[in-house]
Amino acid sequence: MPTDHDTPGPSDVAPSAAVDAPPRIPAPDPANATVRASQSRDEASMREWAGLPPDTIILAPSFTAPPMRCPDDVWAMLVTAVDITGDTDPDRAGEVALFAGQRVAHQPPANDLYDGDLVVRLTHPADPTYPLPRDHATDVEMLLAHHGRWQRVDHWCGVDDRWPRVVAPTAAAVMGLHADATEAAVGSPTPPPSISPPLVRGARGGVAELLDAGVVTAGEELVWDRRNLGVRHTVHIRADGSLVLADGRVYANPSGATTALGGNHQNGWGMFRRVSDGRTLGDLRTGLRARRGW
Repeated sequence: MPTDHDTPGPSDVAPSAAVDAPPRIPAPDPANATVRASQSRDEASMREWAGLPPDTIILAPSFTAPPMRCPDDVWAMLVTAVDITGDTDPDRAGEVALFAGQRVAHQPPANDLYDGDLVVRLTHPADPTYPLPRDHATDVEMLLAHHGRWQRVDHWCGVDDRWPRVVAPTAAAVMGLHADATEAAVGSPTPPPSISPPLVRGARGGVAELLDAGVVTAGEELVWDRRNLGVRHTVHIRADGSLVLADGRVYANPSGATTALGGNHQNGWGMFRRVSDGRTLGDLRTGLRARRGW
């Protein structure tokens, strides 16, 4: 059930007594440039390690301060990957090991092609009573493409720059539930009766839309390269739009397949690339959307 979370605002800051003194502009610090370069390399290494697209922003663990607003030319941030440490490591259980996203410029339709996509939107705190300044706080809205519309999953008010760690557990839970429901529908004429309302209407995932449009063909090979692990995962598209792994396991959509292969919750549209031309399923999906004028 959608909920709102209020986060206490920052304490008031006493005004400076030195109002007449001009502001001192610090000299450039070469060490800062070195730190920034190191942070950039660390973030790139994590993207490679996880097999994430190059435009992915690693929000946790944090290498730089996370964004606190969606820019004017960005509608939302697509949750690309989230990993919460489980009970296998009691000392770190519940810790956010990874939370990452990609900027989405325009709101896509919440149809079968995008069903299951999870996004977060960062906006200026809406509560007029929230203490000033508000630049260091954000309202976070989480939305899921589901049953033809973007549905609010949760909402957090006035969160500071720790917001990625605050919202990541909810993202993991939602992605997990949706993936489980989708995969449970594979091979079943109706969704599982224990799910009400059903999260899926059938076993056909978004790749089936690409098949129907002739963008991909049954039997085509897709790969997911995780270079730092030296691993290449291979899947093939079946005639019903599902994906079959090398070991024979079948998944209704790319996210179910990447989650099974990677061990954490991932949006597979940006991971799998078509062998024939190197384009990701996400690129192919975006191209079909543009072709249809959505």
